[in-house]
Amino acid sequence: MTESSSSSLQQPASNTTVFLDQPPSCLQFCPAVPDCCVIGTYLLAEQKDESNDTNIKQTKTGSLQLWRINPATNELTLLYKHSLPYAVFDLHFHPRDPSLLSIATSAGSVAFFRLTSGVKDDPPTLTPLLTQPVHEDPSIPALFLAWTPSTWPSITPDSSLDAFAVTFSDSRTTIFQYTPGASPDSPPQITELDTFPASQAIEVWFAALATFHDPTTTTTSSSSQQQVPYIFTGNDFGALHTRRYTSDHSQADRQLSVVLDHHDRARHHTAGVTSILPLPLPLKDDSPVILTGSYDESLRVYHATRRGEVLAEIGLGGGVWRLQLLSSSSSENAEEGWTGLVLASCMHGGTRVVRVRYSAESAEWELEVLAEFTEHESMNYASDVWRPAGGYDLPVRSEGGKQEVVCLSSSFYDRRVCLWRVRL
Repeated sequence: MTESSSSSLQQPASNTTVFLDQPPSCLQFCPAVPDCCVIGTYLLAEQKDESNDTNIKQTKTGSLQLWRINPATNELTLLYKHSLPYAVFDLHFHPRDPSLLSIATSAGSVAFFRLTSGVKDDPPTLTPLLTQPVHEDPSIPALFLAWTPSTWPSITPDSSLDAFAVTFSDSRTTIFQYTPGASPDSPPQITELDTFPASQAIEVWFAALATFHDPTTTTTSSSSQQQVPYIFTGNDFGALHTRRYTSDHSQADRQLSVVLDHHDRARHHTAGVTSILPLPLPLKDDSPVILTGSYDESLRVYHATRRGEVLAEIGLGGGVWRLQLLSSSSSENAEEGWTGLVLASCMHGGTRVVRVRYSAESAEWELEVLAEFTEHESMNYASDVWRPAGGYDLPVRSEGGKQEVVCLSSSFYDRRVCLWRVRL
């Protein structure tokens, strides 16, 4: 394993900084409208009980804010704000329906919105579709929401499974099937498929759903049936939970079939596991290779076996709250090695861009920080990059070439959002 800080480490300054009216907790550029970004906010208000000064009532509210960037002038403009009676913990656009947005809320619910393009000179707006309680206790917040990839197995032979996982502060994780409404603007239907607790009653900060190619598979069936489906969760005690499913259509109860379930008993993370990024690599010795981020400020290449194994790690100078894969040198085959660029939101440390590289020849991993943005003065919980053509992926650059990447990052308590650039 090699850990390094680049001799040509980029330390960009912001091109633009704006301050919101509420603390930003999450954000994502809109895959359907490239120059727009949705920011979720979380506002905690405290009020003393007039009859008893020792009692303090807390109220959590939030909003979804639609911002437009102008990459040519670096302007950030607020287009639309949708106030909410709860705080927004997490938001994600649907991975195959680029105008569908989902959020996880402080009220134990999920909500869905449709990004509606403006008519003529009118700006885009967000149209509410459905708010659905997903926990019987509304005081238990939903902390994170993750959609299934398109390769996720179906639970019936003639349909694909569109689903999402939600984690909660009471140790629970639940997977729900998502059935769209009859029209794009009609409410969907939500059906529970699987639920399971963490090993201890503590916050589950993150869930990641992914499939991995099994190189030992020799079946002649379609490639989607050769993909092995997993869910990974990370909790506040530093444990990583791995759960593997199968696409067995013989079930009559339309539930996911679990074939493996284990957690690493916090052997390798010295604080909470707050981010998990599955890597687009085949299973290694029948177990996935992923990236993990933790409060302990480390980014790790992690072999998710029953006991777990750290293949490489690097300190990023702040709690690694979120990880996003910006680019990948290969989708399935690691015979000649693999390289990826990762955007990391590092809480009090700001934002980092990290190169993750695997050498098949030496069987070693290398982690290198290429850029760091440190203007944020409080917790950097959310960052994303602008994709000029929209969609979900950055454009592929030519071998050896570099491109300028426009980044948007935020910090919570100072309510700051910054636009900055790096060449990668």
